[in-house]
Amino acid sequence: MNPKLHALRRPALAGALALFVVSAAGAAEVEVGLVTGGQQTGGISTREGTLDLAGGLLFGATVGWRVRPDGIVELAWSRQGSEATGDLATGPERFDVVIDTIEFGGLWETRPGNLRPFLGLSVGATRIAGPEQDFGDGWYFSGAIAGGVRYMLGEHALLRLEGRGTGVLISDGGALACSFPPGGCRLGVTGSTLGAFSARLAVAARF
Repeated sequence: MNPKLHALRRPALAGALALFVVSAAGAAEVEVGLVTGGQQTGGISTREGTLDLAGGLLFGATVGWRVRPDGIVELAWSRQGSEATGDLATGPERFDVVIDTIEFGGLWETRPGNLRPFLGLSVGATRIAGPEQDFGDGWYFSGAIAGGVRYMLGEHALLRLEGRGTGVLISDGGALACSFPPGGCRLGVTGSTLGAFSARLAVAARF
């Protein structure tokens, strides 16, 4: 990656998050939530063969604001710790992988009331990398579709149950199984589509 672009990435992300918070603060209703659940992820293609990513626990956070009576705009982050395994051309592989996802999207509540079914769409970026890799590495475009129910726990809290399917467009040029110093990566990632499904439970405060 161009060093200048790499240096600008974090300030740009910080500016986008600041703009989001300012916009949310002026909204009529703001939601801040914590998420937990489980995620099952498919395999990822490398030049040496296919790696299987184990399912595991997921956690994250959301911030959203209501933009219409039945609609919410939301920014969400989630993380899953996984283990990559495979019998590759270079021999058996087994190592830890972190899957981070940052998404921006919207929710449509199909009916009012205390129990509100909803559908959601989002786009964003997903990072698939080992714990030794820099946070700026291993990001790919992703999108998700979700559905579930939101149960109002009074005026200032809610419970959310959700199923979510995510697709990640893996591009050529990535790397996995890296070690320090940078550049010591054993596996080169090839272009493919990675699918993941998660079941999630969230509790949110409403302001």
